[in-house]
Amino acid sequence: MADEFNLHSIYEQNLSFLFGAGASNGFLPTLALQIKDDQGKKCTFETLAKRFEHNDNMRTLLFMLYYRECINLGLPTGNNVTPRPPNQFMVIKEYKRFLSTLVEVLEKQGTSAKKANIYTTNYDSCFEIASDELLREQSTQFAVNDGSAGFQTRTFHTKNFNQRVVHKGIFDRHDQYLPQLNLLHAHGSVYWEKGRDNGEIKLNYGCSNYRIAFGPVETELLDAFNVLLNDEKKITEDLVAFEQEHNFAPLQINDFWSQYEEIPIVNPTKRKFHETVFEEAYYQILRHLSYELERPNSVLITFGFSFADEHILNLIQRSLSNPSLTVYISCFNDGELAWMTEAFKGYKNVKFIHSDENLDLDFTHFNDKKFTLAKGKGSKNVDNGVNQ
Repeated sequence: MADEFNLHSIYEQNLSFLFGAGASNGFLPTLALQIKDDQGKKCTFETLAKRFEHNDNMRTLLFMLYYRECINLGLPTGNNVTPRPPNQFMVIKEYKRFLSTLVEVLEKQGTSAKKANIYTTNYDSCFEIASDELLREQSTQFAVNDGSAGFQTRTFHTKNFNQRVVHKGIFDRHDQYLPQLNLLHAHGSVYWEKGRDNGEIKLNYGCSNYRIAFGPVETELLDAFNVLLNDEKKITEDLVAFEQEHNFAPLQINDFWSQYEEIPIVNPTKRKFHETVFEEAYYQILRHLSYELERPNSVLITFGFSFADEHILNLIQRSLSNPSLTVYISCFNDGELAWMTEAFKGYKNVKFIHSDENLDLDFTHFNDKKFTLAKGKGSKNVDNGVNQ
């Protein structure tokens, strides 16, 4: 049996959102590989990282390419007014549409509520850029809490998410809570840096300090490696030949890793943060998510999130013991719907949002037909364990 998902029916709940890579698809290049394994299946960054886990040369080259193609282009430059390429413009447009609708939803809440938590495993800057543009346009009033406190130096801690912004009238005759978006980067952020004092996390919204330069010889080797990984006619055995045919001596392996491991992100492998201070922030954010899902009348909506992070998957499954919690999981296509249905089998308070028009549920479709206050444009979800 299909029920109608309608924002009008949940706007008064304690709202939380969980975003994954699917929301930022197109903003940055992905290291989508064409090379195949021995069974003819396309390799992923994770499978190759595991294959070369004990091979310093190939493992280093793989992460160098990941940095150059997927991380470097997303690092902040301190200049957000430069016109963006069309692909980035469209992604930010959808983030702005989502945030605008969310602020409109929060405006309908009670006077002292008007708060939502946005958890994201993306370390890109999409939420920050979209929020900044909306605030500059002055089309709506809201506050973004990034968990930092300070003036010239801003330090991150989850306790800062308890702070609220209140507009007070002249002579204190009235006050008004601004709609507030708490933004929590569970897998780290391009704006995070390790502080020099007390191992704290500092937020740097200027030019990134995580720039890694490659020399001409390294660049040539990376280019050749990139061509190989994106050749659908190649198989993993060709990587062995590649290593034998090329000289890896010019690679500055130790220098690269000393710089790369300073970047506060969870790598796209099973490995977590390298630095204890970032690992601690990761678990602080997971505790924050856990506490929010334990609150009465809570709603969690996911989008673009694959639940590959087992800590988050297990946390949400445990939280579903809260009978007043409802989790809405957005599924990109029928294959993902089938996987999510199996992963959350037996949980009565899990519902699945998916396209009922035989279309993929990308961010545009989600904003058009699912996450909307427009009358008659609610989405359908499927009750877990009921007729699909």
